[in-house]
Amino acid sequence: MEPRPRSFPDAIIDFLPDATLVIDREGKVIAWNRAMEDLTGVPAGDMLGKGDYEYALPFYGQRRPILADLVFMPHVELKEKYDTVQRAGDTLIVDIFIPDFRPGGIYLWAKASPLYDQDENITGAIETIRDITGRKRAEQEMARTTREMAEIIDFLPDATLVIDREGRVIAWNKAMESLTGVPAGSMIGKGDYEYALPFYKERRPMLANLVFMPGAEIEKRYDFVERKGDTLVVDIFIPDFRPGGGLFLGEGESAL
Repeated sequence: MEPRPRSFPDAIIDFLPDATLVIDREGKVIAWNRAMEDLTGVPAGDMLGKGDYEYALPFYGQRRPILADLVFMPHVELKEKYDTVQRAGDTLIVDIFIPDFRPGGIYLWAKASPLYDQDENITGAIETIRDITGRKRAEQEMARTTREMAEIIDFLPDATLVIDREGRVIAWNKAMESLTGVPAGSMIGKGDYEYALPFYKERRPMLANLVFMPGAEIEKRYDFVERKGDTLVVDIFIPDFRPGGGLFLGEGESAL
């Protein structure tokens, strides 16, 4: 028997860049695209028409519901299968880690939505899967590097703070706690110039913020700024920093 000609929707699904499968209401595979073949190593010819959770085997090594199946199931079933599920209308979205999919495991982003007929009856479900292992590994490495940097900064003898590009505090060391009386736990993650309050009693840019600003902005804030490469150095006097007299500070800030 000659192969059935593919429909236009089938052709579109086949060329989607993300791994995609479609199951009907009975849980049988009716689409398994090229990207899914590449991700799983299973050709479409071996999967089309299969049911009984056959499509879960390449991922989990066992027959079990995947996200596409949960489109048909009550909310309580979702919680049993996934720790966190985002809902966007009738679409389900998850990030999952499958430790045995390949050496070292794989992180996947998956999205599943129901398919409807012209009478708004659910006829099946489509699931799109994306390998996000590279991104997750990079995030983990960044988190590890940030932790290590924070540990080093915490033991520097000079009061030190670090802000990210959005102006949120990501490090506030022990010497800074001693200088300001503000514990790190009360400052980490804060933005909106919160870190200026212990010094100036108002929210305003500090030298660290001026690293991101043009020279004209720096001159508005400080009478004299010394530049050493990409490092800014100033000596300042804050008259109201502590009772009974102000405080002279030397500040140095660099971009990371």
